[in-house]
Amino acid sequence: MSSPGEAGRQAARVLVGSASVLDRTYALQALAIIERERGEVARAIRTIRRGIRISRSGSLTTRTADLEASLGTILALAGRRRAAFAAFASALAAVGEPENARVLVRRAAAHYLFGDFEQSRGDSQRAAVILERYGDVGWQARARSNLAGAMVASGLMLEGDREFAKAQTLAESGGEHYQATIIVQNRGDTAHRMGDLPRALRLLYDARRRYEELGVVPPEVLRDLAVVQLAAGLTEDAATTADELVAVLDGARDSALRRSDGFIAAAIVHLAAGNAGRAADLARRAARSSRRQGHDDAERHARIVVLRAQAEAGAVTKRHARAAAELAAELTDRFASERLDALVLAGRLALATKLPDLAEEALRTAAAGRRGRGSALRRATGWYAQALLAESAGDRRAMLRACGRGLDVLDTHALSLGATELRARATMHGSDLAALATRRVAVDGSARQLLRWTERWRGTLHSLPWPEARHDAELAAELGRLRAVGSLIGSHADEAERRRIEERIRRHVHGRDAAAPAGPAVRTPTTGRRRLDVRELLDTLGDRTLVSIVGLRGGRFHAVVARGGRLKHVVAGDAGAALNEVEYAKFALRGAALAADAVAGVLLAAAEPGLARLQETMLGPAVRELGDGPVVLVPPSTMQSVPWGALPALRDRDVTVAPSATAWLRARTSTPPADRRVALIAGADLASSGAEVGVLAGVYTDATVLTGDDATADAALAALDGSWLAHVGAHGRYRGDNPMFSSLELADGPLTVFDIERLQSPPYRLLLTACESGVGSPTGADELLGLTTSLSALGTAGLLATVVPVSDAASVDLSLVVHERLRAGDDLGAALLAARRAAAGARDRATAWSFLALGGA
Repeated sequence: MSSPGEAGRQAARVLVGSASVLDRTYALQALAIIERERGEVARAIRTIRRGIRISRSGSLTTRTADLEASLGTILALAGRRRAAFAAFASALAAVGEPENARVLVRRAAAHYLFGDFEQSRGDSQRAAVILERYGDVGWQARARSNLAGAMVASGLMLEGDREFAKAQTLAESGGEHYQATIIVQNRGDTAHRMGDLPRALRLLYDARRRYEELGVVPPEVLRDLAVVQLAAGLTEDAATTADELVAVLDGARDSALRRSDGFIAAAIVHLAAGNAGRAADLARRAARSSRRQGHDDAERHARIVVLRAQAEAGAVTKRHARAAAELAAELTDRFASERLDALVLAGRLALATKLPDLAEEALRTAAAGRRGRGSALRRATGWYAQALLAESAGDRRAMLRACGRGLDVLDTHALSLGATELRARATMHGSDLAALATRRVAVDGSARQLLRWTERWRGTLHSLPWPEARHDAELAAELGRLRAVGSLIGSHADEAERRRIEERIRRHVHGRDAAAPAGPAVRTPTTGRRRLDVRELLDTLGDRTLVSIVGLRGGRFHAVVARGGRLKHVVAGDAGAALNEVEYAKFALRGAALAADAVAGVLLAAAEPGLARLQETMLGPAVRELGDGPVVLVPPSTMQSVPWGALPALRDRDVTVAPSATAWLRARTSTPPADRRVALIAGADLASSGAEVGVLAGVYTDATVLTGDDATADAALAALDGSWLAHVGAHGRYRGDNPMFSSLELADGPLTVFDIERLQSPPYRLLLTACESGVGSPTGADELLGLTTSLSALGTAGLLATVVPVSDAASVDLSLVVHERLRAGDDLGAALLAARRAAAGARDRATAWSFLALGGA
């Protein structure tokens, strides 16, 4: 299996020649194994039986037994249990001890497939002892791999992982590359079960690479990878992998167990991706396949996924609630996580359909999962069950406490991840906990409670210690390759290479272990999260007004207004109507900022009613609570890129935007660097971007100025690092498909978010005139990924950025006004207000309205 294509060709040559009976049996066995691994199970059965007939005709007893053992494995994969074990029994009856051990290895694998883990361990241990005595390294590796798998399935995770490591060492020392790859895949699955997602991703990406090099990618590695990507919050990646898995399984119609497990995994992924109809269809296919083969556990699992998909589509009945509870009770320990999900589903459906006894029983059983050695995601699900249980009992305090404990578990989980993207996406697992608590306090809690709970799950990237990523030589090298290719893009081949490099970077970063240094924040001892001190916030605001906005699912926007030492809760407009208004406002500003002045005026006038509606929707009565001083806005991540400066009530105000009140407070109270070093950086084309840099260079005479060919990524990073003020005038590219590759275009190629995260010390203030530099991708519960998010989370206290493409010429005028006010002592919000007031024509106003002051400095 190290080179199946070549093995198949050699076997075919043997069979068409005048080979001996012995050689023909080996050729047919090799072909059957290749066919089996490709999922062509019916064909493999025919091939191996042909080999058995030939072997018997030649009275080759030992060969016949070995072929029968191979037949047993193939029959087990087809779900034919009785026939499989009959083949093993026949093989064992005919051979001596060393050959017997090889049969036991394969029978152990079949026991595992059918969930008989104790029998699998027994056969594997017996085989390993015999094979070690005879010095059979390759088969001993298989025996120990089977033993490890049975240990893991029995809950002995650490012991199983150690056994897998021994097996991998044996396989590699014996040149068994395919077997070693299987073990790497199994170690990835074990790491996932142990809750170590970076290691799981690292191992599964490595396994897939190895399989591709060997020429065979079995569906199991796609299944495992899709499941782990989903657990890591990489829903889009998981859906792509799941579709690839389904395509492979559709071409392997005889492999019953593979099809059942694979379709179930794909269904779960599509359910998480919001494709309930696709999920239900895949789960039904899995149920049918499992039923035909008598795999009861797999069928129950599939039926639970069908119920989950139906519930997502609105099928909430007593019948569904009872069915979920019954299926959960019948699942064995092999499906512990799925049983927990089924219990929570049964509890939710029972609550919704007025079955209190069933709800209490299901949720109480599920809540037991909040403790013990399970993964963080399982424990968080257990806390969610406990919260639902408390809410159904009318115990508000216990419900909120359970939600908080569940979110604490997820904070600890996030700290184990070494990639910014994974941390942001991991918050999706806390969405139900956060929504349950926030919805409750929005109804019957105080403004202080609503603010605290909103902050509890918002802005996690800013509240946790930042993962250490500065000294990653492999990442730096790959980013250099990406820039080299990016500067040469002009053909399909170049584009394909760029995508390959980007995928290597993502895989590397996703598999990176966390090594988070302590950051400058007040953090809880258990999770490392910085918690909001409301009194400190009110004191620091001074004459400012902070408005924290939260949108409840299927409801309205709620705002907490903090001003003059007090908090007030107000209810604004329908959250569902806001996104269309935002897109229309940005469309109008984009057109006006790039048009001639007369046309820009018409476009702005036409946009006024929509901007007024957007203001009423987002702020509502909060407008009357703003006072006369500066305003700090903390919107949901989906509303971060609203052109706030264009709203009627905010045009003539000092307005800044922050991802959370905690992040604003940290930025506002951060200490500027003692060295007031300035960096001015322009893209290669000064005619269309960064034209203001030349003028600013005459103002900041001691600044580090990088233009033209000197403005390389490495030089820019060195200039930005630790600077007091930095200005980058370069073309920007927002990557909605992958925001971590959003970039600024410099002389030698793109400077990406991954590059920015390598800074030892981010700039204290940074002005970005690149188009859409302030746009990020909402992800997780309420996170944002993009250039400005990473910079502010790293510690940049103030950022200036745009939410739409703008006029380069108008940006020059705006930049000069902003810098003039910064030199006079203003912060960014006040400086941007001065620029809005100085905008003379309609195009200039549209440009000024398109900029945001982000942060607190």
